[in-house]
Amino acid sequence: MQVKRCDILRLHTPFKQSFTHAQSTRSYSDKILVVVTTKEGLQGFGEVLARSYVSGETNDEVYQSTAPELAADLLGREFSDTQQLTDFLRQALASGRWGPAVFGGFELALLNAYAQLHTVDINTMLGPHRSAATGSCFTIGFECKDEQIRRYAIQAKLSGATVVKMKVGLTNDVERLELLNKAFQGKMPIRMDANGCLELEQAIELLQGARALPLQSLEQPFAADAPELDEKLRELYAQTGVPLMADESLCTPEDIAYWLESRAYQIFNIRVGKCGGLLGSVAARDSAQAAGIGVVAGTMVGESGVLNYASELFLQHSDVLDYVEGLGQNKSFLAQDPVSISYKSDDNPLGIQFELGPGVRENQLIGEQSLE
Repeated sequence: MQVKRCDILRLHTPFKQSFTHAQSTRSYSDKILVVVTTKEGLQGFGEVLARSYVSGETNDEVYQSTAPELAADLLGREFSDTQQLTDFLRQALASGRWGPAVFGGFELALLNAYAQLHTVDINTMLGPHRSAATGSCFTIGFECKDEQIRRYAIQAKLSGATVVKMKVGLTNDVERLELLNKAFQGKMPIRMDANGCLELEQAIELLQGARALPLQSLEQPFAADAPELDEKLRELYAQTGVPLMADESLCTPEDIAYWLESRAYQIFNIRVGKCGGLLGSVAARDSAQAAGIGVVAGTMVGESGVLNYASELFLQHSDVLDYVEGLGQNKSFLAQDPVSISYKSDDNPLGIQFELGPGVRENQLIGEQSLE
C-alpha cells in the first residue's frame, strides 16, 4: 500500500441534546475526519476528537498544524505487509512526536485503507475474539436535573445497562447519588467521574458521604497535572478504599508507563480516541492486565461511526473488558452521524468501507484541506 493523498475535514456535528460535566458543556461535536487515499484509489477513514483537558491537544492546533504535518510525513510512504505497517505505527506512537488523539486518527485511517487491500488477521493484531458476554455502561451528566434522575435511571434500565456512571462535582453529589441508587433499589453498581475537578478534602467527603452506596470506582478525582497527584491519590484510597480510575491521566505511552510503576490508580480507563488508536489501546490493556491493574474502556462523547466502530472492535477482542462506555449513547446524541458504512465483511472487519453521509458537506463541514 502506498499513501497517495490525505484529506482533513473539520466538522461540527449537532447534538440532539446538550451534555455537561465539570470540564465542559457541549451542544455539538467538533471533530476531524482523516481520509487516507491509496494509489489504488481506496479510502481509509480515521477520526480525531482532541480535547485540551484530556490529551493536551486542541482541534484548532490539530487542524491547523499537527494533522497537515503528519499527513505530509505519510505521503508517498509504502507498506508492503501488515508487520511493516504495525511496526511503523508502534514506533511512531512511542516516539512522542505526535499527540495521541491526532496520531490515533491517522492510525485508524491507515489500518482501514490497508485492510481494504489485504486481509488482516485481527485476532493477532487485537487479541482473540471475546468469548464472554458484554455489559453496558450508561452515563449521566450534569444536564440531568435532580428531578430527572429517576427518568434517566429508567432509560438506563431500558438500554440494558449493567453499570451506571454519574458525573460528580456539584454541591449535592451525595444526594444525587442517593436518588440514583433509590431508583435502582440498590441493585445497580455506580461509577463516579469527577473529570479532575475535586480537591482532596472534597473527594474524601464525597466518598465517605456515599459509602453506603454500591460504589464501583471514582474516575479522575484530581486534575492530571495537579501537584503531588500520586500522594493525593494514595491518601484518598487509603482513607476510603474506593478504587480510583485514571482517565485524563492516561493518554500516552509515557503516561501508561508512569502509572504502571506508580500504582496510585487501581483502574485504567482506555479510550481509542485518546490512547493513540487501536494499537495504543491494546498496549495499554495488555500492560495493565499483566500488572494486575483493572481496565475499563470508553468512547469520547460525540464520536462518529468511525471511532465507535474502532471501539466496538476493541471490545470484541478484549475478554478482560465488560463494556465500552458510551457505544450506544453516542447514537442518541448525534443529530446525524457524518459517516455511513458502504461495505462490511465479517472475515476482514478492519476493511470496512465508510463514506460521508448525505448533506454532511453542506451542514457540518467547516474546513477542508487536501495534501497529495
